[in-house]
Amino acid sequence: MHTHDHGHEHHHDHGDIPPAERTKALLAYMIDHNEHHAEELAELVDSLEGPARKRLLEAIGSFEVANVQLREVLELVEGA
Repeated sequence: MHTHDHGHEHHHDHGDIPPAERTKALLAYMIDHNEHHAEELAELVDSLEGPARKRLLEAIGSFEVANVQLREVLELVEGA
């Protein structure tokens, strides 16, 4: 079984980072974060059958679709 601990809290000051840079950093972080979770979920696929397996594959696909959209947003922000 794979377990991990990662926090979603930020305990440092972002005051010296321009808002556009914070936005880019957060988008890049979320893309990486989603990829990590999709990989973890993919490890479970072979342990499931039938409708549960199908729904998990759809959920993993949702992470992938979201990341395509987030990459597009990041490209737009970087081009602005």
